[in-house]
Order: sequence, then structure tokens, then C-alpha cells
Amino acid sequence: MAAVNTAMTRAFDLIFAPSASSPWLGMVLVSVLTGALLLLVFRCTSNQRGIRAAKDSIIASILEVLLYRDELRVVLRAQARLFKDNLRYLGYALVPLCFMIVPVAFLLVQTDLRYGRRPLQPGEQAIVAVHLPSGEAQLDRVTLSAPAGIAVETPPLRIPALAEVDWRVRAVEPGVYHLRFTVGEKEFAKRVVVGDYGVRVSPKRVNGGIWAQFSAPGEPPLPPDVPVSSVEVSYPKGSLRLFRWNLHWIWPWLILSMAFGYALKGPLRVQV
Repeated sequence: MAAVNTAMTRAFDLIFAPSASSPWLGMVLVSVLTGALLLLVFRCTSNQRGIRAAKDSIIASILEVLLYRDELRVVLRAQARLFKDNLRYLGYALVPLCFMIVPVAFLLVQTDLRYGRRPLQPGEQAIVAVHLPSGEAQLDRVTLSAPAGIAVETPPLRIPALAEVDWRVRAVEPGVYHLRFTVGEKEFAKRVVVGDYGVRVSPKRVNGGIWAQFSAPGEPPLPPDVPVSSVEVSYPKGSLRLFRWNLHWIWPWLILSMAFGYALKGPLRVQV
């Protein structure tokens, strides 16, 4: 999973590279990619001829209801056929929707990596949390050292009930830094970004299974011999500015992806 995450993250870094200074440009690019990719998946995995036939039959049934609305028997027959054709159409769409789950999941995770959180700004504070496996008895052995651009403002807060150690840190100067942790004799690091809105941030670095690594692709997984399940930085939530509103990225992504998908279905010759 680590190799897949690395390859996907590098690919999306290239996609988002032209938009380092404009978040909306990046959103437009990923929305075009989403619309085109899902249309191609739909075309390759669906029964295009059956979808066209079902849509034509649905339209014919609707016209029949409108034209013969005074003929109850004809209207009822057309409505029954309309119901049957709608079920047939949904059946044709079910298979490609199943194939879309994987690419959509990667798109969502990679887009959230760049829009879900933003870098710390000088003077802002964050909580750094180290999570140990349940029942782990090494809370007192966890230490943190920070570079000059990050100030550690509190001593470690050890929470045995959660198997967690927390610190409050403050960003001092712009840059990309690495917090260094030790648990006994084992060492590991966590990247922290300050100042540059064009740099993606990784809130969490994990040491776990496929799902944990898939949901946190921004950094390589922790070494397997480190007795830590994850380390997390509480970055501020990201948003896209539209006039006076700050929008969560999921709404522009949904709207733009559907708009581009509708615009591209003709050129890509896809029946949806």
C-alpha cells in the first residue's frame, strides 16, 4: 500500500503543480479529471447499447402518457412500462458504479490531502498527538524535539486512558520542518508545514494496515518496529474562498465534476 500511495501522491502532485498559487485552478483541474475519468470508467464497464435502449423506451413511455392522457388503459400500461424501464436503467448503471468506487476513493483522499487542511501560519498553535497501541506501557518514554522554526510550548501531557501523549506547539517561521520523536530507543519523525499555502500538508502519519495507510497517504508509514500507531498534527481546516464565503472543498468538487462530466459525455460518446 505504501508504494501505491507514493505513486498516487506523486501523480497528483504533478496534476496540482500548476495551481500552487491558485487553489481554484487546482479544483478545476481535479474536477475535469474526475468528470473525464468517471465517464471513461462508465463507458468501459456499462452496457451502452442497453442504456440507450432503456432511455429511448423511457422517453417513449413519457410521450405516450402525455399524448394519451385521456385513455386510462393506455396511460396505466405506459406507466407500468416506465417503471420497468427505470429499473432496467438502474440495473445497467449499478455495475459501473461499483467500478467507480476505487478511483473515486483515491480522488477523494488525494484531494482532501491538499484542501482538507492548510499549513500553520507563524504564531498559530497546534496540538501534536502521539498515539500508542492499546495497552502500551511506554507513555513515559515518549519524547519530542523540535527545530528552531517550531516552539514546543507545553510539557508532554500523558493520557493513559487513551494511550496518548500530547504537546502544544507554535509555528515561529515559515518552512517545512520535522518534529523528532523517540520511544525508548526507537526514533521517528513527523513533517510540519508553516506558511506556504501551496504546499500540501499531512495531518497524520500512521503505522497500521492497508486502510490506515490509504487514508493517510501524505507521508510514508511509520517504521514497523516503532511502538506507535500514529502521530498527528492538528492543522487548521482548509477552505476555498468564494466572494464572502469559505467553502469546504467537497461542494465545489461535486458541482464542477458533474458540470464537466455533463459537458464531456458528448465528446467522449458516453451514454449515461
